[in-house]
Amino acid sequence: MNPYELLLIITPDHDENEAEALTNQVKSIIEGGGTLLKVDPWGKKRLAYPIRKRSEGYYVLYIFECEPGFVAELNQSLHVIEPILRYMIVQYEDDIDKLKAELTPKAAGATDPTSDGKSTSGDNAAAKDTTDDA
Repeated sequence: MNPYELLLIITPDHDENEAEALTNQVKSIIEGGGTLLKVDPWGKKRLAYPIRKRSEGYYVLYIFECEPGFVAELNQSLHVIEPILRYMIVQYEDDIDKLKAELTPKAAGATDPTSDGKSTSGDNAAAKDTTDDA
């Protein structure tokens, strides 16, 4: 499976609840053919140029993994959703393993408190040694 990112611009005519419902609809489409890694709603932003006589749009970034054939299906599905002003699907260029590690740091940090305790106790010991010398 290849990593991809999708950036949507949704019409600003909808309120936050409708934009969130559309975000969840796209999320379910992606999960139907791939693995969704991250959803990052950017919120309402000003467009660089008017699109369909609108100067603002609600931006949402999705990062997901899927087979290359699913991208064409996703493209067709997004094309028929009318509130979407623009969208772009490109291959994800950054390190996908780094992103996956960032998504689960709290779980890894919670299961590995001993390494934090050792480094903290070592720092405290070093601090105690400097105060004893002074």
